[in-house]
Amino acid sequence: MPPFKLIALDLDGTLLDSSLKLPEVNAKALRAAVAAGVQVVLATSRWYGLALRTAGRLEIQTPLICSNGAIVKRPSDGKELLHLYLDEELAREVVTLADDAGWETYTTVGEATYMRMRPGIIPERLPAGLQVADRQADHLGERPATSVLVFGNEAVEEISARFLGKYGERAHFSINRPANSPHYVVLTHPQAEKAAGLELVCRELGVKPAEALAMGDSESDLAMLQMAGMGVAMDNSPEGVKQAAAAVAPANDEGGVAWAVGKFVLDEA
Repeated sequence: MPPFKLIALDLDGTLLDSSLKLPEVNAKALRAAVAAGVQVVLATSRWYGLALRTAGRLEIQTPLICSNGAIVKRPSDGKELLHLYLDEELAREVVTLADDAGWETYTTVGEATYMRMRPGIIPERLPAGLQVADRQADHLGERPATSVLVFGNEAVEEISARFLGKYGERAHFSINRPANSPHYVVLTHPQAEKAAGLELVCRELGVKPAEALAMGDSESDLAMLQMAGMGVAMDNSPEGVKQAAAAVAPANDEGGVAWAVGKFVLDEA
């Protein structure tokens, strides 16, 4: 039996390469782990529809941890095990600012995630649930917002300066500074956390956290790496994330997930 019963994986910067594609070497390693009886769980800052697409490629049905732990949902029957909502006032202020500034923003409201139109985007070819909106703030009244994800170094600094002091106790500001991509901030309910989502999934699957191996590349993953039996950071992680991990895998563009699965789960030479 493999030493770990569950592998928890971040998507961007970890399982996916820099072009946001799933390398076949990673997919092959994870399929081998599943064949050996290991559960594979995805934990992402992104929305459910994107995580579901990746889960489909891996042919896994374990609960998905999405929006930085604000949503935990089973693909098998669509049941939400957890859904935490973002403060309405904060959501409106930040999304309105992002609309005015033209920042790259993804606002999740109900089953839909809204994005700004960009060159090369063909709306009809977007993944299920992802929709183009001229002003995302116009959709905030449809249902309570789950999360707001904003990319860009300037955006992260301005949002932190303008809203963290005012809303710091009413929301979780997950500020991430990846080594090889733009900085980003994820705004969610204050209790939303990947680590808490993983703990919930472990209970659902009958796995102890000590029996889980977690992999990630950013500040959003830190608590998850530390609560799992073993935390593995990617080589493309910021130094603080690598220092907090038990091991460092090759970068996401170098098959780091496959390397870690082979070394720590399948015990390949």
